[in-house]
Amino acid sequence: MHRLAKAEDGFTIVEVIVAALIVTVGALTTFGLLSSATKNTQRAKATQVALNQAQQVLEEVRSLTAEERAMTAIPPHASDTLDPNYRVNTSSGTFALTREPPGDYEKLVVNGGELYGGSGEEGVISGGTVSPGPTHFSSGDVSGDIYRYIVWRNDESCSEENCPGTQDYKQIIVAVKLDTPGSQAGERGYVEVQSNFVDPTDSAANDPAPGPDGKVVTAQQFFLSDTPCAAEGTTTRQEITGDHALHNTLGTCASGLQTGKEHGAPDALLAGHPPDPAPEDPSNPSLYDYSNDNYLNATPDTAKGVQIRPDDTNGCNYEPEGTDSPQSQIHRWVSDPMSAEFMMTGSVTIEFYTRSLNDGLAHGTLCVYLFKRHEEEEEGELVATDTQLTNTNGGTAYWEYTPEGNEYWPRNAWTKVRLTMNFNGAPYAIPVDDRLGVALSVERNNINPESAIPIMYDHPNYPTRIEVDTTTPIAGS
Repeated sequence: MHRLAKAEDGFTIVEVIVAALIVTVGALTTFGLLSSATKNTQRAKATQVALNQAQQVLEEVRSLTAEERAMTAIPPHASDTLDPNYRVNTSSGTFALTREPPGDYEKLVVNGGELYGGSGEEGVISGGTVSPGPTHFSSGDVSGDIYRYIVWRNDESCSEENCPGTQDYKQIIVAVKLDTPGSQAGERGYVEVQSNFVDPTDSAANDPAPGPDGKVVTAQQFFLSDTPCAAEGTTTRQEITGDHALHNTLGTCASGLQTGKEHGAPDALLAGHPPDPAPEDPSNPSLYDYSNDNYLNATPDTAKGVQIRPDDTNGCNYEPEGTDSPQSQIHRWVSDPMSAEFMMTGSVTIEFYTRSLNDGLAHGTLCVYLFKRHEEEEEGELVATDTQLTNTNGGTAYWEYTPEGNEYWPRNAWTKVRLTMNFNGAPYAIPVDDRLGVALSVERNNINPESAIPIMYDHPNYPTRIEVDTTTPIAGS
């Protein structure tokens, strides 16, 4: 009995070795899983950066004039299937819209090319400013090359009589090929975005075509700016140099820039894309806080753009009902006075960039208003009368955006959201000297009353805008 008890005092060497092997195998498996998860996270991050870069460049090309929206040269064909230029046919001057296998080749829009029906120098494209690239970019630890393509497309819904030839509109393709990290084996592929853009001067704008009154319907862009609207004439976009107090936008354009509770000029809806002083440097310009008043406790990353607080009562309220800081409960933008009648055909899409305050898990509902502003002088004072457009779905004088299924608001990155708003009474005219307006507020019932919804705009990477379907696009914009 004594020997048996002594033999059971501890582990044998064999048991220790087996236990050590089990621990080692388990540790290696765990580290392998962690390494794989880290690589997947880095790969997902890099892909998102590439998509953001591609979308930004696409928006920049979209914002060009019709004449500028052409390529400066045909890019050379590449033999590498992982190179976007593999889809270029230099002999025919075409690009494959279908990636794998290459197909649906369309004619590139390039300086020196001919417009349909043109003859001699009058029919040759010469004003294009879009470089095909590749252009190198770097964002943190992610870098790569950007490729740009513009092709002619045929509008099959338009008859040959009204839309002769195959050059009815232009399509933009932007591809981003990421550099391969030294720790990764094999060459990386590329991501791309494509967008149709109806160009009324290159399609059937000068001929009858389907649409109200037989006119071409196209999209007029207006970008939300951080510049107060001018009392008359054309607003000049101001350079944003740092954080600043919230603009009070509850007055008229004649009110000028005001902060605090004093009613001031709305910010301006401008036809031009926010300028980019250094396209090769994604950190220039910086992101700034357009409402650094002390009514919120927000983290630096989310305290950018403007943070819109919920109203003091439930519902979407065009006139804020708060008494503490009502200027923070709705923000308004208006266009310059229309120089000619602007006809809206029934649909407006807002594209905005947002994320949750402090990147927290939060629900939220954004209220969007469209309105026509008429200004006239009464007893020596400029008075504005706003006529709100009404939603075809329910007749409300606003539209709501809530993440599908009342999911959480976007977080951890500025996220692009699109909301299409169809309104009653189309076609609807904005008369000469009147203004088009858009406003944003937050529905109190679906958010923490002490919170807010940040909206980023007037930045080349985050060009929040509205797209207005119209038969009378503004010339030169």
